[in-house]
Amino acid sequence: MSRYIVIIGIIILFFTISGKTQDIHFSQYDVNVTTLNPAYAGVMKGDFRIANNYRNQWMTISTPYSTVSFAGDMNILNKKSNKGLSDVGIALGFFSDKVGTSKLAQNQFSFAVSAIQQITFDTKLSFGMQGAYNQQTITMNDLSWDTQFVGHKYDASLPSQETFANRKSAYIDINTGLLLQNEGWDNRFTMGIAGYHLNSPKRGIFSNEKLAPKIVGHASYEIKIGNRISLKRFIPKLLYTMQRKHREILLGGVFRQYLNEGSRFTQFSVESYFDVGMYYRVGDAIVITGGMSFKRFRVGLSYDANISKLSKASNTIGGFEVSLVYNGLFSDRRTKLIKPS
Repeated sequence: MSRYIVIIGIIILFFTISGKTQDIHFSQYDVNVTTLNPAYAGVMKGDFRIANNYRNQWMTISTPYSTVSFAGDMNILNKKSNKGLSDVGIALGFFSDKVGTSKLAQNQFSFAVSAIQQITFDTKLSFGMQGAYNQQTITMNDLSWDTQFVGHKYDASLPSQETFANRKSAYIDINTGLLLQNEGWDNRFTMGIAGYHLNSPKRGIFSNEKLAPKIVGHASYEIKIGNRISLKRFIPKLLYTMQRKHREILLGGVFRQYLNEGSRFTQFSVESYFDVGMYYRVGDAIVITGGMSFKRFRVGLSYDANISKLSKASNTIGGFEVSLVYNGLFSDRRTKLIKPS
């Protein structure tokens, strides 16, 4: 186990030597996990998973920025042996990001596949690949121009005298990732690294700008608090994203109180819990988050309090985010007792 942690740790360290990211981001980044790492496809408790995020931000500065994502993934082998390939995961994803009065929008449809290998009794290693179709559009109709002002009064009926037209562009993305997951009796550990835009696609609406590759490193460690029968946990988390000279660092943790830990192997009992936590997005925001899991559903809420140089304009109001996840089974695999005749 320690050998694999060291290997992936060295890889993440190598890619974090230089340094805010240019792509979309969620504070609840580990909800739609295939936007975090394609290797997450099919890595779950259960047979399939459906996830949704919605984020709304910068409400006090301009037209709010809104981002929504949907994803579904499943595993299709579900072998318990560590001989041969343990499982194969597949995932479909969609997100839509709309920005400002011009409604600058990006829509993405993605498909991912992962190979999952059971290394030891409690450790999995997975490798994933993802292809994505992206479309960008911009709408000029609602923009205001200086030629439409008479003194201090705006007149939308006046011509803008601008030659810009509504535009769109499309491109294909290639992404990949590696994920290591260990679930011991008392602690759970996850570490991964992913690469996005590996093909450096041209994506510009007004130019042929190439989208730079992006590297994502992430880790979490669920630690039991108290004695062996304690239901309290603390989970420190780290997310590092690098794209050219831009970088984003999110670090913090959540306190989790289990109401029921759930069955580890039989799926007879489903885990339920609530958690609260706080993160710091370096140089940008403090994130307050909370969530609850019950009967295979998990709902999460978070709020970003802006502390960057924009805080004077935003009044520290950053973004609000809500998420919903469902982990399901295709069939009930619980052992059933036969009633005597």
